[in-house]
Amino acid sequence: MRRRLLMLLAVLIGVITVTKITGWGERLFYWPSRSAFTDPPGVEDVTFVSDGLTIHGWFYKGKGGGRRLPTIVHCHGNAFNISRHSVFVDFLPPEGFNVLIFDYRCYGRSDRGPLNRDGLIDDAEAAIDYVFTRPDVDPDRVGVYGLSLGGTIGLAAAAEEPRVKAVCSASTFSTWKGVAGDHVPLLGPFLTPPGRDAVDSVRRLGDRPLLILHGSADRIVPYRHAPIIFDAAKDAGVDVTLKRFEGVRHVDWIDSEPAVRRAIIDFFRDKL
Repeated sequence: MRRRLLMLLAVLIGVITVTKITGWGERLFYWPSRSAFTDPPGVEDVTFVSDGLTIHGWFYKGKGGGRRLPTIVHCHGNAFNISRHSVFVDFLPPEGFNVLIFDYRCYGRSDRGPLNRDGLIDDAEAAIDYVFTRPDVDPDRVGVYGLSLGGTIGLAAAAEEPRVKAVCSASTFSTWKGVAGDHVPLLGPFLTPPGRDAVDSVRRLGDRPLLILHGSADRIVPYRHAPIIFDAAKDAGVDVTLKRFEGVRHVDWIDSEPAVRRAIIDFFRDKL
């Protein structure tokens, strides 16, 4: 019996070690869907290249199109594809903003490629580069808006791209290890590699404004992450605002809390 337990323990340690070395622990953060979907009316189907991969997106032209408009690049959350995330941006074009929403590699119609945080951040940087090539985009008024996982991805991309003028981060985790520990204590942080955390990215925003939005009842990314990101940004001298929404969960605010949408609109209208 003891020998069998030792063998099982050795196998478990081996599996954990391989998972950690190969990065499969991080792979659990991503839940892509490549199921077929149709384009909504009025959007422009676009593609651009990231690390040699073709990345697919939708470009929404803001009301008053035909001239250069402020433009927002949206980095979506970890599951499904843009067909399920467009609801988090479709309120912005009627307010006069162009919006680019795109699928990371392995998501939707985008090419398959290495699925890790560095790759997704590269895709976000390529999306930012793409909007600057468009004649209907005001290059002096480009912002990034990320939701959940996309908040961390968007912050990292914006930190490395000084042309981005403002960033909004909603329901975002402060560190990869931290949110892994929220869901799988002890083992989660052990299997999750460090690096390119939101708390590090915000320190590199300089004088660019940051809006942090988070619901107090969020069980996917607990609210505790928001003040950690806020404190890191404030300590670095960033013009940062934190808005807490009582009783709001991870993403249900899109249906239940119009004040969140209003906060996003007002922030970008003021800063862009």
